[in-house]
Amino acid sequence: MVKVAYIEDDPYVRDFITDCLAKDKELELVGSTDSVESFLEKSAIWPQPDVLLQDISLPGMTGLQAIRLIKDRFPQIEIIMFTIHDDSERIFKAFCAGASGYLLKNTSFPKVKEGILQVHRGEASMTPSIARKVISYFKPDKKHSETLTARESQIVQCMVDGLSYKMIADKLQLSINTVSYHVKNIYKKLQVNSKAEVVAKSLKGEI
Repeated sequence: MVKVAYIEDDPYVRDFITDCLAKDKELELVGSTDSVESFLEKSAIWPQPDVLLQDISLPGMTGLQAIRLIKDRFPQIEIIMFTIHDDSERIFKAFCAGASGYLLKNTSFPKVKEGILQVHRGEASMTPSIARKVISYFKPDKKHSETLTARESQIVQCMVDGLSYKMIADKLQLSINTVSYHVKNIYKKLQVNSKAEVVAKSLKGEI
């Protein structure tokens, strides 16, 4: 059985979840408490949990502040944040500090149980909406993925060939102002600040 401890200051939520944990045949509730400080005190006499389910907004030390402290003291414990907060700042602070899961409190108990079993197996566990935020965060920046138009690609090639803006304008039968406009867009899309950087990216095959 997976040993679980729970930190939650809302008595109604705590009573519901602890009751579900206590009745489950695959999970063993080793104890629940309303603060990190109380957990640290009581953990000396509790069986050591495999998984800690904890809120973020707690009296005294917050759940986020507690992650590193608890992981330092009990390296083998997997921590799941169980909270109402779904903002990106808290999510990434939690994972960066060492949390293995992040579930919202509107998650049904069967899904909470699934999350506990997942992190115990060494996997990450997230509410779907949290997972989407994490995936979105690690996707390439849209600015980085913008492709150049055919005209912009022509101008880049001219820059690689060493042509000046006036020479590019003459070759492509454009005005200098139009060339300058395209160059500004090229810089913005490639996130560079000079012709040399554009040429370097092209020669490296990054365009």
